[in-house]
Amino acid sequence: MRGRSEKGFTLAAIMIGIAILTILIAGVAPAVATIMKREKETELIFRGRQYARGIALFQRRYGRYPNEIKELYENRPRTIRHLWNDPVCNCDWYPIIQGSVDSMPSSPLMPGTGLPTPPPTPPTTPTPASPFGPQSQPKSVGPIIGVRSTVHKEGLQEWRGSKFYDQWKFIVGDADRDYMPGSQQQIQSGLPNTKPVTTTRPPGF
Repeated sequence: MRGRSEKGFTLAAIMIGIAILTILIAGVAPAVATIMKREKETELIFRGRQYARGIALFQRRYGRYPNEIKELYENRPRTIRHLWNDPVCNCDWYPIIQGSVDSMPSSPLMPGTGLPTPPPTPPTTPTPASPFGPQSQPKSVGPIIGVRSTVHKEGLQEWRGSKFYDQWKFIVGDADRDYMPGSQQQIQSGLPNTKPVTTTRPPGF
C-alpha cells in the first residue's frame, strides 16, 4: 500500500509541475513574441533605410536609378554591402518604381518644410486597344527608387503614420527623414533637434 501511495504522490507532483510549467509558458510566450516582433520591426526600418541610401548612392555614382535591386550589389563598385531580405517574412522586398502610386512618400508633403518633391513621372506610351478586350498590364520594370515590405500585417508601432508593414515605404530622399506627429516640424534623422540660441548683448555693443 505504501508503494502505491508513493507512486500516486509522485504522479500527482509531476502533473502539478506540468500544469505550473504550462501556465508559465502561456504567460511568457506572448511577451517573447512581442519582443521578437518589435525586433523585426526595428530591423525592417534599418534594412529599408539601407536600401534607400544604396539606391541614392547608385544614382549619384551611375547617373541613373537601378532597374533591379540586385544591381546595387552586383555593379562594381557596389552601393550596398549586402542584399538583405525583408525580416518580417524573410522574403524579397517589393521594389518601388519611379512614377508609380507607391512612389509617393507615406507622409504628405507640406509646403515650407523643405521635404523633397516626389520623383517625376516618366513618360508613358499609351497601350493600344485590344480587339480581345481589356488586357493585363505588363509587370513594371525600373527605375527603382525605393522598397517596401510585401506583408500586410499590423505592426506594434506606427511608422510615418502607417500601421501596416506594406505601407512602410523606404524611398530615396525620404527614408531618412523623421516626422513629429501632429506637427509640421521636420528634422533630419541622426542630427540633434536644436533650437537657435538667442543672446542679449550688454549695452554699448
